[in-house]
Amino acid sequence: MYLLLLIIYKILTIYMFILFVYILLSWTPLVRSKFYYYLRIIVEPYLNIFRGKLVFSNMDFGPTVGILLLYFITYYIQRFLIM
Repeated sequence: MYLLLLIIYKILTIYMFILFVYILLSWTPLVRSKFYYYLRIIVEPYLNIFRGKLVFSNMDFGPTVGILLLYFITYYIQRFLIM
């Protein structure tokens, strides 16, 4: 059980890192690169779950909810692993 949670925690941590790199690169001219294309293939299926769910005016806060959910899941797994 401990080993399984540790593996899940590591995978989610790496995925969060990939997600943040994707978000940071979206503000640069590198959005047309192959690297960004591969990041998009990895990240978009998760973010699309939350798109359009929480829209205020023209701002879509759905992906933010997805990022926070991923953060809280990794946080609670980490707390369980420390105990």
